[in-house]
Amino acid sequence: MIRKLCCAPGCEELAPAGQAHCLDHAAEAEAKARARKARAKAGAAAQAGAAFYATGRWRRARTRFLAAHPLCADCAGLGLVVAAAEVDHIRPHRGDPGLMWDRANWQSLCRPCHSRKTAREVFHPPGGIGKSEGSAR
Repeated sequence: MIRKLCCAPGCEELAPAGQAHCLDHAAEAEAKARARKARAKAGAAAQAGAAFYATGRWRRARTRFLAAHPLCADCAGLGLVVAAAEVDHIRPHRGDPGLMWDRANWQSLCRPCHSRKTAREVFHPPGGIGKSEGSAR
């Protein structure tokens, strides 16, 4: 496997195979990632979402939706047949009950596709971190 230079600015050490950082910078990068995830989970929209997803009403609606739409929409777009495991809000709801319950805003996704989409929305939103769609920042 090809080894590459550590991606930390100014570092000329080799990273272990398949890794982005050398051993000296790996722990620092991991700590930054943990802090970024903690900040994302502490936001008001994340808290509203956590409360929403814990309700029995959502769990029942999710089960019914997955039964009616059992395949991952993203994988299907690539010609793949993959079982869906998550109901995704196509447009992030950010705590808005209207978007949360709008079934036209739901799609079935497999876990990898849902994780990838959610990470993109949380850590790389349009306009930069901390700015949501339509934000005037």
